[in-house]
This record gives sequence, C-alpha cells and structure tokens, in this order.
Amino acid sequence: MRLPERVTICEVGTRDGFQIEPDFIPTELKIEVVNLLSDAGVPRIEVTSFVHPKVVPQLRDAEEVMTGIRRRPGTRYAALVPNDKGAARAVDAGVDAIHTVVSASESHNLANVNMTIAESIEKLRAVMQIAARARVPVGCGISTSFGCPFEGEVPLARLESVVARLVDLGAHAIGLADTTGMANPRQVARALERLMPRFPGVDWVLHTHDTRAMAIPNILAAMACGVTSFDASIGGLGGCPFAPGASGNVCSEDLVHCLHAMGVETGIDLDGLIATSRRVQAILGRTLPGQIVKAGKWDRRYPLPDGVAARVPSR
Repeated sequence: MRLPERVTICEVGTRDGFQIEPDFIPTELKIEVVNLLSDAGVPRIEVTSFVHPKVVPQLRDAEEVMTGIRRRPGTRYAALVPNDKGAARAVDAGVDAIHTVVSASESHNLANVNMTIAESIEKLRAVMQIAARARVPVGCGISTSFGCPFEGEVPLARLESVVARLVDLGAHAIGLADTTGMANPRQVARALERLMPRFPGVDWVLHTHDTRAMAIPNILAAMACGVTSFDASIGGLGGCPFAPGASGNVCSEDLVHCLHAMGVETGIDLDGLIATSRRVQAILGRTLPGQIVKAGKWDRRYPLPDGVAARVPSR
C-alpha cells in the first residue's frame, strides 16, 4: 500500500457529535473535553458551530466554549459557520480557522439550509470576505460528495463543479464528506484521481461517516491517492439531522490506532485519546460506537488459561 508517513487528524466530535445529543451538555464539560483532546496532542479541533441557537440549541454556548478553552501551541481551533453573521461571531471569539459547508446534492442542501447550491455559494462570498479581513483561513466542506440519501448517486461532474466554485471563492481546503456513509474505496479513489490534478494546491480533507462500516477503508483509499487530512470524531459521535440514516463519524481513537499500527504518524497520544473517549462516555452516560475502548490496542495481551502456560515451549 502507498501510505504517507504522517497524516493530520481534525477532531469534530465536539461540534458534529455534540450538536445532535438529546440533552444539552454543560459548557464546562464541553470545555473539559476540548482541553483533553488538546492534551492528547490532537492537531486540529473543530470546537463548535456559530449557528443560530434556535437551529442548533446544543451549541448555543459557542462563544463561551471558544473563549474558555485552553489553547495548546500546535493545535488549530476551528468552528463551523453557516453565514456571514456566524463568521463574524467566530472571528470575534478568536478562532484559528473557519469551516463552512455546502452540499453536492440540491435536495440535501435544501433540506439542510433551505437554499439551493448556488444560493449557498453566494452566501459564502460574504463569509470569505470577513475571514480574509481577519486573516483567518477558510476550509469548505461538501456534504453528500459521494451520494445523497434523497437523490442517490451524485454525478462526479456535479461534485467537480461545486469544488471549482469554492476554489474560485478562495477556499484553502476542500473537504469531501461522505455524509451518510454511501461511499466505497473505488469511488473515493476515482473522485480524487479526477479532482486532485485539476485543483493543485488544495488541501484535501476526507470527512467520513461509518454508517456502513466503510469509513476506514475509504480513508485508506484516499491516503493511497495522497490525501493526508482527515476528520474524525471521539468515540464515533455524530450523525446528520438532515440526512436520514446517517450514523456517527469515523471514530478518532479507532482511526488513530489503525494508523499507528501501520506506522503512520499522527502526533496524537493514543492512550490520551482513549482516556478522553472514556470520559465522553461518562459525560453522555452511554457506550459509544468506538471499538478500541472495548477491545484495547492491538498489542494487548491476556494471561494464558489455566494448564496451558506449562505446555507452551520455551523460546
């Protein structure tokens, strides 16, 4: 396999995961989780979203969380914004980067933000202007890049058209999102092999959901194409309220464990990440989808059953 020596993980659980929890997570606990992720050496964290409280009430404390976290040198703290008002709030709160999102599917974009793709991209123009004045980089995610729960297959030509318009607006990074886990590794490779040569200089990010247990295989396919930036969510938190059938994002500790087992560096302390996942489980009061917390790391060893140890040949 052609694998990079190092990849960059962006933790999105405190935004993508916390936003759909049924009960409001107290501000101080959100801050605690972000600080634990920082302590574990996570290089990028999408902390929250500056969206109207009526739309996403779980993140109504975005300012308090962003200004209350402990900033670790070497970690970039970002926030998702839906429009220019959210961008202005995020800049005032001191974000290091702004993330935006538009869909590759017209029906999903209408369900998500009640706008067509063209209307959403035009709204992003004002976000770009605010970010440029503040010298804050902007990364643009594209939901349903590999399939729409309403329309089915999203033509690659349409995805390419959306990417082109975002690059023209000045996006420094483009995130391809498998919003409902519809992608497969061959499809991911085919899209990247078409898009990457056409848009050189773009920082490509893959945002995967593990709805059909395909997240890590799709990440491996993207890595083979040269992608080195990936979103992940602590414990496998997440979903999409506007995408029927969507489950959580790829689990951060499971992904980091897989990468480290293959010798791919992330700069993240896996033990610290696992401890953070356990803390998030305690906060939420339920077991999360991640597997490494349950099974342990690959090098975990167990005592031999009674009567077997004496029969094992010495080395």
